[in-house]
Amino acid sequence: MAKKTYDYKPRVTKQINHLSRAINKIDPNLANKPYAVEHSIGSVKMGINDFTYTKDGVLQKVRYDQITSLSQREQASVLNKLSQERYALRQQRALEQLKTKGKISEQFKRSIKEQNKKLYENIQEMEEMLEGNVANMIQEEFSEASIVTGDDWFGEADSFFQKQGGTPELFDFYRPGEAGGFSELNAFTWNTYKVIKGI
Repeated sequence: MAKKTYDYKPRVTKQINHLSRAINKIDPNLANKPYAVEHSIGSVKMGINDFTYTKDGVLQKVRYDQITSLSQREQASVLNKLSQERYALRQQRALEQLKTKGKISEQFKRSIKEQNKKLYENIQEMEEMLEGNVANMIQEEFSEASIVTGDDWFGEADSFFQKQGGTPELFDFYRPGEAGGFSELNAFTWNTYKVIKGI
């Protein structure tokens, strides 16, 4: 009988740590040079000492300590992709914390304040909207909700706004000015909006 193989998937926190480890090895000046992104990067799989990805359809494997040996344009392309992956996982981690604890830890907020300012801002917006609610009430609401992340959340949000006619619901989502609301539509804000509105 053939031995079964399992595709190991570490916890979200561990995945974020691996991504951060790789990102921190890349020249930070490349983050501000989107024109340097030249390659299509996909299928990222992070490991303990190295990671794999496809570059323009060709599988690549790089050790963390060898990232700086890549060309500047490849580093910029990898940085762009890893940053997107980490941002998506951080949104997922924030939702996990709401689902299990009913609040987002101060440590997590400190960890994203500089690198993911928009998510930090979204968390503050959510906290303002839910001000006065105790953590166990928030946890109960989020634990019963159908949380959708990854590639699926946008389709669900788009379908909802299209079906509802769009404009009033989008205005309700963003609610500009003193009324509060979210400043960006992403997996975190969409799932939070669903819980607040009971969708």
